[in-house]
Amino acid sequence: MSMKRVLESFCLCGAPAGSESALYDAARREMSAFGTIEIDKRGNFICTKQGSGKHFLLDAHMDQIGFVVTSIEENGFLKLAKVGGIDRRILPSLEVEVQGKERVFGVIACKPPHLADEKEKDKAPKIEDIAVDTGLPVQELKRIVAIGDRVVLKPHFTALLGERVSATALDDRAGMAIIVRVMQLLQEQGSHAKVSAVFSVGEEVGGKGADNASFAATADEAIVVDVSFASQPQVDSAHQNACMPLGGGAFIGAAPILNQQMVKKLIACAEKNGIDYQVEVMGGKTGTNADGIATAKYGTKTAMVSPPIRNMHTGVEIADIGDLEQCAKLIAAYIISEEEK
Repeated sequence: MSMKRVLESFCLCGAPAGSESALYDAARREMSAFGTIEIDKRGNFICTKQGSGKHFLLDAHMDQIGFVVTSIEENGFLKLAKVGGIDRRILPSLEVEVQGKERVFGVIACKPPHLADEKEKDKAPKIEDIAVDTGLPVQELKRIVAIGDRVVLKPHFTALLGERVSATALDDRAGMAIIVRVMQLLQEQGSHAKVSAVFSVGEEVGGKGADNASFAATADEAIVVDVSFASQPQVDSAHQNACMPLGGGAFIGAAPILNQQMVKKLIACAEKNGIDYQVEVMGGKTGTNADGIATAKYGTKTAMVSPPIRNMHTGVEIADIGDLEQCAKLIAAYIISEEEK
C-alpha cells in the first residue's frame, strides 16, 4: 500500500464528530481485505481479523473537529457552534465545507483590519461572533442547509517537500492510515493474532465510541493510535521537552493509566527492530481514547503509539509519512512478538 495515498483518501473525507459515516466507504475500501467489517450501533467501524493467538484491539478515531449550524441569518450568513476543540485563533478568512443537502463551500467572514480597533486586533474571535458566507441568497441557503448541519474546515491534502504532508484532519486520519498499514504487515507476515481494528466515533467530543467498542471486544490488550505534538517554533522550552521532531519516529506513551509492561515491551521492540522512538510522559490521563479503553468493562491492558504532527486542530496540520510508517512497523512487530504469549 501507499501510506500517502491511503492517508489522502481519509483526509479528503469531511467527517466531524456525529457525522463519521462519510468515512465508511473509504475505510471499507482499505480494510475489507483484512477481515470482516461491521458498523456497530454507536457508529464505530470495526474490522475483525480472526486468529488463534492473543486478541488485540487497535483504535484510531474517525471524527475530526468542526462546527454545527446554529442559525441561518436573514442577511444570508450562517452562525455556528464548535464541535470539539477548534482553535479560534485561526478561524477568520478560512474556507469551510457546509454539509447540507448538498455540499456548500463558504468562507468565515473576516473584518478588514482597517475597521478593527486595537483591542480586536489582539483577540481571537468568539465562536458565537463568527459567521460563514456562502454567497447564496438566504432562501436558497435555507433550502440546502438546516440548523444542526455540520461544517468542517475545507478538506485538502497537500504534498510538501520530502515525505512531509499538510492536510485537514491528520488528527486522527494519520492513526487510521497507520492501522491499515499494520493490518497489511500482519497479513504479509502470517500473524496468528486476533485483531479488532476499530475506527471509532466521537473522540473529539468525549471518546465514548471507543469505550463502547472496547466493552464489546473484551480484548487481551489494546493499542491506541492518536497523534501527538511535534516540535515547532513558538513552543516554549517546557513544552519542547515533550515534543518530537518530525521525522523522529514514534511516540510511545507512558502514563499512569497505560500498562507499564506494555510500554517497556514496546520500547524493547523498537530498539530490537531499529525503530526511532521517544517516550511521551504524561502525569495523568492521556486525553485520548486510551483513557476509556483502559477502564471499559473489566478493563484492558492498554498502550499508546503516536506519530508527531504540527499545528494540531487547525486546517494545516503537518506530518511526516516516515513517522507513520515507523509507528506501523512498531505495532506490527509488537503484536507478532506477543501474539502467542
